[in-house]
Amino acid sequence: MDAAETVVLAPGLRLPLAILLLGSLLCLVNLATGGAVAVLGLTLLFQSVRLRLVFTPDALELHNGSVVLRCFPYKNWRGWSLFWKPLPILLYFREVNGIHFVPVIVDGQGLRQQLEQRLGHVNVATNSADAI
Repeated sequence: MDAAETVVLAPGLRLPLAILLLGSLLCLVNLATGGAVAVLGLTLLFQSVRLRLVFTPDALELHNGSVVLRCFPYKNWRGWSLFWKPLPILLYFREVNGIHFVPVIVDGQGLRQQLEQRLGHVNVATNSADAI
């Protein structure tokens, strides 16, 4: 794919369903803890169906349907990283306006591919002044 194209990432249900399953199993041991984890899983499941990450030629956008909720221009990014390489579960990125941690509720491999294609030149490891 070309960096000039707009790409909408498909929802990823692995993380929300895994957390929901974990919460259900924890309910057998401790109802309060299991219930809290299950609610987190349900919330992430709802968000993964409702929200979309859209890579445009100039920015990463967070959409709710056709409404743009947030826009993160690539020129403002200082670093990014996906945590747990085999199955990405958390996206960290730093921009001039702050630090963001985002649960990966989209296709993790597609997310990695788009980040490398559009922001490969921006990396936490190479910008030691901006590293956590």
